[in-house]
Amino acid sequence: MDHTKSTTIKEIFTAEEIAASATVYSDILSVSQSAGNATIELVATGDGTAKVEWVGSLNEDAIVTAFLPVENTNDIVTAFTKTSGTGGAGKAIYSFETRLVSRMAIKITETVGANSVTVTAILAIQ
Repeated sequence: MDHTKSTTIKEIFTAEEIAASATVYSDILSVSQSAGNATIELVATGDGTAKVEWVGSLNEDAIVTAFLPVENTNDIVTAFTKTSGTGGAGKAIYSFETRLVSRMAIKITETVGANSVTVTAILAIQ
């Protein structure tokens, strides 16, 4: 971790209900000055399953739905539910690294297709 960089913390989803098989995106975040370190705190309720990933763009004019997953990176978490995380309480913190992009967003998809999932997420970027 680069301790010379400041850390930005932002709640990006507040009890966001994601319908079965649907996808939502966070607001676009400018990360051109970022050191590439990130952490996300997730809370899930409901009976659905969430896949959480970060997507990015070098194009300053791109809309968030045109952002792309970056090659050679992993999803943040692929099967997050109300029983995920420490103690099975639907709460967890995941660290991940971003790559050099000018803008990024968090993309959450309900993957099972039978039930909705409700997600609250706080993102920290350095």
